[in-house]
Amino acid sequence: MNEEMIHIFYNGEILTFDQGNSKVNAMAIFQDKILTIGMEVEVRREVEKFLKSYNRTHPNKIKVQETDLGGTCIVPGFIDAHMHPGLYIIFKTQLDLSGVRSYAELEDILKKEDQRLEPGKWILGLKLMEETFKDPVERRFPNRYDLDKMCSSRPILIFRYDGHICVVNSAVLEIIGINATTLKKFTSISGEIKVDSGGNPTGIFTEGAMSLILDKMPSPDIQQLQEAAKKVSTELASFGITTCGGIIQAGEEGPAGKAGAIELALIEALIREDLLEQDYVFYIITDKPKKLKRLRKSISKLNKEPNRFVVGGIKLFADGTFGASTAYMFEPFADSPNGTCGFMVHEKEELYKLAKETFELGFQIACHTIGDKANRIVVDMFQDLLKGFEGKARQCRIEHASQLTREVITDIADLGLILVCQPAFINSEYTWLEKRLGPKRIRYTYPFRSLIDAGVLIAGASDAPVESANVFKAIQACVTRNGFVVEEVIPTIEALRMFTINAAYALGQETIKGSLEKGKLADFLILKQNPISLPSEQLGMIQILTTYHRGKPIYLVE
Repeated sequence: MNEEMIHIFYNGEILTFDQGNSKVNAMAIFQDKILTIGMEVEVRREVEKFLKSYNRTHPNKIKVQETDLGGTCIVPGFIDAHMHPGLYIIFKTQLDLSGVRSYAELEDILKKEDQRLEPGKWILGLKLMEETFKDPVERRFPNRYDLDKMCSSRPILIFRYDGHICVVNSAVLEIIGINATTLKKFTSISGEIKVDSGGNPTGIFTEGAMSLILDKMPSPDIQQLQEAAKKVSTELASFGITTCGGIIQAGEEGPAGKAGAIELALIEALIREDLLEQDYVFYIITDKPKKLKRLRKSISKLNKEPNRFVVGGIKLFADGTFGASTAYMFEPFADSPNGTCGFMVHEKEELYKLAKETFELGFQIACHTIGDKANRIVVDMFQDLLKGFEGKARQCRIEHASQLTREVITDIADLGLILVCQPAFINSEYTWLEKRLGPKRIRYTYPFRSLIDAGVLIAGASDAPVESANVFKAIQACVTRNGFVVEEVIPTIEALRMFTINAAYALGQETIKGSLEKGKLADFLILKQNPISLPSEQLGMIQILTTYHRGKPIYLVE
């Protein structure tokens, strides 16, 4: 029998993030929950009171363990409201190209990987950021002709860092059967298969068209995935993350095609094997909302503790991204040679139909929306959906909400919609976004200050593995914005709330986590420094000493 124990933490700076942003200096936890929290005298009094009551009715006496915080800081465990656990794990088994800064470097990496791999194996490269290449002339996404020069002997698939555009070499085009004469067979695919002036496919695919490739791509072996899952859980814990909003593909009908069908099976297998440390609320990519009820039941059976793994809702797609120039805009992209405005992945009528069915089943709708015109369309769609459903706005989430006009911000506030935003996008995009959007539109890009001033609830997220899941680097991006539209900076306290109580609310779990209050789960971090008192440029370097999840340490600095 495990020995019961109360653990008292005292002599620290504890930021509760309760409704009043209370600051106290002591907290006691028992089992997986917060027993009491407040000033040290009060906490010790409550512990003594609890011990007397407990010992009268239980044969085994509870021991008390104490930790002198020595002035260090405690905050709630961080919550990443939107990330992709399956992709995150798979990415750990493949080439990370985020550090590549030239075509020569890319060629060198591909040739080395070609020599390392067995014949017939695909090369899969991820997170290419061509906008960061040193030579401005090279700042273009590669095509199949580029890849063929680098390596033509085996299939190559490379994804841009945002995951909404990819390129393959001629070997892959041959495998999937796409050439100038067969292109007409694929006109019904959502997304683009880009062609050159001669009508030949360039090897570049966007949005739903990528499913043609993913259907044929081999999967990593299970042992690789298990090891990668352990690495991902450890990495998330090192960032202080105790809960995730996990976006997963659950069938062949989604944008990932057949390749996506394995993602749910992978996640369920990892849960059974106890390889996921964090809690998860899953949002399912599917065009069949009724599937959510079945998945909620099957996933709930895997829970060893209440609310460890939950199905929260559906994930829908309105448009694409800035990086792929597929976000849907009112005006063309400033650097577009052909005046493209992007496009809708799903039209308003289709989104409304899926959202309404999901809404009536009692699940949340999380809709990926980037461009200013796409956000206008989605807000209008939610407004139509909420007619006659007063008080149900918390079922409506807009994911990213990157480009917002003042009118749309006002409407979001009036409707009470939840925004799930990724501050880390600023870290990746601030050097080139003005070129793509123009000086006028960047003023309304990631407008966190304007949203908070309007009364909109913003939850923090990373979109990992698209971006790093490092929460403190994301918080620093909120507070400094790297000089990008500094009018929209927010205070550290507001940035922290994005990744704690606001994110808990976005996941429908604010009654059990997100703040340090009596009876809530004991998810918290011990930090070497108090982030509120640090200069903004040092926030990304804060040291997490220990991450506690449900009362147990899952990360500890050695």
